Amino acid sequence: PDPEAPAASMRLSLLACALVLPQVAVAQQDYAHQMESLAQRHAGDMRGAARHDPEGAQREAMAQQMLNDMLRDVGAMLDHGSATAKEAAIARLLQMAVQTSSGSMFHPTTFRNAAIRSGVVPKIIVLMRDGSDHAKYLGAGALQALALDDPTTTLDNGHQAAICQMGAVPVLVAMLKQGAAGRAAARSEGVYEFLQTSAASALGTLAEAEQCRRSIVQAGAVEPLVAIAMFGSDQTKLAAIGALDMLQFNAADVKAQVSSAGANSLLKGLTQYGSDVLRESAADVLAGLNAPARALSVEQRGEAVKELRLRNIERREQLMEQARILYGGVRTPFKITNPEARSQQLDVEYMLG
Repeated sequence: PDPEAPAASMRLSLLACALVLPQVAVAQQDYAHQMESLAQRHAGDMRGAARHDPEGAQREAMAQQMLNDMLRDVGAMLDHGSATAKEAAIARLLQMAVQTSSGSMFHPTTFRNAAIRSGVVPKIIVLMRDGSDHAKYLGAGALQALALDDPTTTLDNGHQAAICQMGAVPVLVAMLKQGAAGRAAARSEGVYEFLQTSAASALGTLAEAEQCRRSIVQAGAVEPLVAIAMFGSDQTKLAAIGALDMLQFNAADVKAQVSSAGANSLLKGLTQYGSDVLRESAADVLAGLNAPARALSVEQRGEAVKELRLRNIERREQLMEQARILYGGVRTPFKITNPEARSQQLDVEYMLG
């Protein structure tokens, strides 16, 4: 893969059922226990560093406090802000997540640990369930950005499983299906495909975790993913194909379900008549569907899904570059009414495509 791909995978934040809040609270507690050993190890490393660099330890403490304050502000805005302010808070969180790989003072994993433990994820999910299309779109992008693992390692940081435990999957799958009922009304503004693209991208990232993969399949994501891969724009097709690729990886039951939903004929068609990027992606998924499942260790599976992710991200970048050359970029149909947020909107539009 391209040596720049790991950095790109952290820069991109590629992107309903009732949410039962007590279950969300339990999921947060489970995740807190899951992350405790990592937190203790980090604390031990910092104590060791403090003996050699007291000023460094002080800077670390100040940075951690700043991060906690920023996330607390985002949470407060999601609790008490207006609808527009809540959308701006999600956009800010998404922007912070992407910036952690491009000069931010926060390590990407540190930021994601803190964000998930802060309680903002269930609030985003509620807003995606009950809020506007713009909130759904931004929320899917934020969940995807928080779900991304460190591309320099095959270790699972637990972010994907935690986000799924908090109720993200039903809301994202509902976004996939949303356009089927209101396609005519939504298509005029382009909302339909943007919502599905962001949801498919988020589901593809979450599906790296085995627990999430099972939840996504059980929630009924396969058929709508095949449908939007058939009728969507090139960006939507690529996001759907990438999600299907991750879902079917080394899973005989999902391979059969994807095939029975009509994916084989669709993918064969794309290998002949799609754009170059779509042809390559469709050929890879088709090969995966025909490959037998095999026994893999946790480390082997981690390495394989990391390669899938980087490959899909690289192709998405290629498709976006083509759009920039041919059409001047891909712009969303959503508008931010606050003039001060205009530059932030442009950044988020680029990140989500």
